[in-house]
Amino acid sequence: MSVLLPIECERLRVRPFVPEADSQSMLAVYGDPEVMQFIPGGALSDVDAVRSLLHSYAAADEAHGFSSWALVERESGSLVGDVGFGIFEPTGDIELGYTLARQYWGRGYATEAASACLTAGLAQIAADRIIAVVDEANDASVRVARRIGMKEVERVIVHGRRHILLASEDGISLTWASEFRNDARAPESRRLRSAVSPSR
Repeated sequence: MSVLLPIECERLRVRPFVPEADSQSMLAVYGDPEVMQFIPGGALSDVDAVRSLLHSYAAADEAHGFSSWALVERESGSLVGDVGFGIFEPTGDIELGYTLARQYWGRGYATEAASACLTAGLAQIAADRIIAVVDEANDASVRVARRIGMKEVERVIVHGRRHILLASEDGISLTWASEFRNDARAPESRRLRSAVSPSR
């Protein structure tokens, strides 16, 4: 089952990436060592690497009906990061991820976007649960996951580091769910990374 886009939040819009158009803007996110400190492989080196990553997101979306998507500030139209889903290979679970440009930290954007995506995913993806796998040292992202209703299930080792695996079961009550709306239709009853970025 595919997740319908765009997803509209109060201040943000989630849409598919356009690799050729979005690569330069996303270099400011994926090329920032502080933003990428908890992401395996770290910061990307140049715009070609970013473009390749965005093309891989488009391919994943085509194959699975979900992926990492562009996160846009509605008022300014600025591309501020990503949010979306991947598959956590060790368990096969759908994994929620989000990455936010450093200049947009501290505004509640990660919570708003992650909650809207989680709400959409639970309604539109045939999965018993959606997880987030967050580096233990990434306090900001752990807070985001807990704020949107995800609960700690266990501690796991991923890429040689300790991570917290949190999960949200279908039907859980979410803080932002009442504000979720989708341009294509209202929700029905509704990164590919194992270390979510330090977003607020």
